[in-house]
Amino acid sequence: MKLKLLALILLLGLSIRLIFLGSIPAGFSPDEASQAYTAYSLLQTGKDEWGIAWPIVSFKSFLDYKAPLQTYLMMPSIALFGLNEFAARLPSAIFGTLAILAVFLLASELFPRIPHVSKKRVIPDLIGNPFNNLPLYAALFLALSPWHIQFSRTALEVNLTSFLFPLGLYFFLQGLRDHRQFVYASLLWGFSLYAYHSTKVFVPLFAISMVYIYRKQIFDRGLRPLIPSIMLVVILISPLGLDMVFGNSAKRGGDLLITNLDTVNLKQIDDQSFYSPLSKVHPKIPRLFHRKIFTVTSQFAENYLSYFSLPFWFTEGGREITYSVIPGRGLLYFWMLPLVLYGLFLLIRKKDNQDFDARPLILWLLLAAIPAALTKEGYRPNRAGSFLVVWEIIAAFGAVNLLEIKFKFRKLILTTFIIFALVLTIFYLEDYYFNSRVTFPKAISYGWRDAMKVVSEIEGNYQAVLVEKGTQSQVYVAFYQHTPPEQFQLATQTWDIKIKKRPISYLDQMDHYRLGDKYIFETLDWQEDRNEHTLYIAQKIAPLPTDRHTIYQVLTPTGEIIMEVFDFKK
Repeated sequence: MKLKLLALILLLGLSIRLIFLGSIPAGFSPDEASQAYTAYSLLQTGKDEWGIAWPIVSFKSFLDYKAPLQTYLMMPSIALFGLNEFAARLPSAIFGTLAILAVFLLASELFPRIPHVSKKRVIPDLIGNPFNNLPLYAALFLALSPWHIQFSRTALEVNLTSFLFPLGLYFFLQGLRDHRQFVYASLLWGFSLYAYHSTKVFVPLFAISMVYIYRKQIFDRGLRPLIPSIMLVVILISPLGLDMVFGNSAKRGGDLLITNLDTVNLKQIDDQSFYSPLSKVHPKIPRLFHRKIFTVTSQFAENYLSYFSLPFWFTEGGREITYSVIPGRGLLYFWMLPLVLYGLFLLIRKKDNQDFDARPLILWLLLAAIPAALTKEGYRPNRAGSFLVVWEIIAAFGAVNLLEIKFKFRKLILTTFIIFALVLTIFYLEDYYFNSRVTFPKAISYGWRDAMKVVSEIEGNYQAVLVEKGTQSQVYVAFYQHTPPEQFQLATQTWDIKIKKRPISYLDQMDHYRLGDKYIFETLDWQEDRNEHTLYIAQKIAPLPTDRHTIYQVLTPTGEIIMEVFDFKK
């Protein structure tokens, strides 16, 4: 019966993640388009758009050096379905579904010895045998998780960690009994380092801590049984280590780290150092207290604690909606709050319980916020990817323990809670699938597909197509026009020369650049950029010249104009 229920949960999770995948979320983010086009370029030429053959550690992309695994996983689906949004997002949806299975296995391993206490069934199956069904609860909670649904439906690197890390932990825990399983843990955790940049901090910290905690079980038979695992770890981390020293692996992290203080932070330090002497304080004292290290430490602590904020998880969500996160909604359901709090309370109180080992989950929680806290801003759902699935396991643990409590009107309260949870879940799904596409389409660059369809039909009538620079416009042109990778690679050779002369952080910071013979990307200046032989694509609608000839306007479902295709022909 348990396997049948698991199959139903997996089918539910897959359905939620696949339905309308190509059109919801509305729009297509630059990161999605970039990774998809890179996969397309590799399929066609064996090189990325920068002419680099089969990169191992990262893809140059927008000069942000993206983790490579998601891009390589896109190649089969793009080969099968072509270069489109559905093909780009399909691997994420599949691995998001497989993450449900991984969580089921991990929960089974984390709580293998919890006895079944309840004899009387309140509600059949899932509710009736709570402790026996804890892994099913964890799987069900993840299948319905707002956060996980949203990330599974976008082609973003962070989602892969929800499959690779918990499955790796499952094999690690099995390896404590059978050391041969450590090979699979090493493989999965090693691959996770190539899935998302945050894992390069979180996974090593977690793995080293776990080895220390379980050192007696791991080394009880000496090093010989561990040699295959150690060799695999060395093989997988060597490219990353070499790139860290000689390549570009650290660039993305360096741009985002809190140690890279902006002008405002530095001015605050200088101001404090200036004002203190005015209070007749010895000059050395302000220099002692107002230093960069204290500012960085304070920012780290603030960021770290922000990822344990209840509003962040249950009511408000993140500060940005670029990654299809719905503002005003928590990353988890509000009905999960009592389950998470009670589960966390019991894990801490019973951490030495003989029926289960709470240390992996507690360690997971303590370390998960570190990668996100090291970056400049808190409340970023995509940077908190290390938390993926841990809350669902804790909520499942809280749920099965709550079900064992005997109290008056238990059945009535339980039924009311289930109805409440179902209503909130249905409201979220309605909000995500129907309302968000109307209210937040601009968040992930809505409109490029329609605009480029019109442009492709008429561009032959013009000598050039001038595209307003911003949001990495060049990748949308390449993605929707299916620009031959050889043509893109030729353009990047010119871009490379410009970048070496004038270093920049992101590609669209170049003043002026071209793709092919026709497409030009720059900030539009209407005092100069007026040519009747040129077609224009503008993303910032106001102000546009009044004497333009509008060909096509991209409208949001609410009727707001967000892009326009026009010329100056009379």
